[in-house]
Amino acid sequence: MRLNYTENTMLRNSGVAVLVIAMLGFTQCASATDEFSSFWEGFKTAVKKRDKEALARMTQLPFYYDSKNLQKAQFIAKLDEILPGKLSNCFSKEKPVKDKDSYSAFCGEQIYVFSKVNGKYLFTDIGVND
Repeated sequence: MRLNYTENTMLRNSGVAVLVIAMLGFTQCASATDEFSSFWEGFKTAVKKRDKEALARMTQLPFYYDSKNLQKAQFIAKLDEILPGKLSNCFSKEKPVKDKDSYSAFCGEQIYVFSKVNGKYLFTDIGVND
């Protein structure tokens, strides 16, 4: 079957449209991964340096911990308990796992969850690694 000029042009244009859509999807996926990677590097550095102000900025507040919603001052006061210094070793080796719209880092018996909130990644939760 031979296509006329109009049919050939439409077929070529639809192929280009599919290619553009596929490239946009890949770009969005890659940029989300790059965005989290940048966040993760900053978070690991803040844990290692024990930069409590930076960690508070990188955390969704109030932060639910020990049956309480912690505001910034309370979060900073409990930070050595929430994110102990020994996590620096684990975080330096850990590669967080993507799960839908969040990432999880597994350290010992804890799962540290990082989710996108209002367009940026934040430390949002701690769970039990079962």
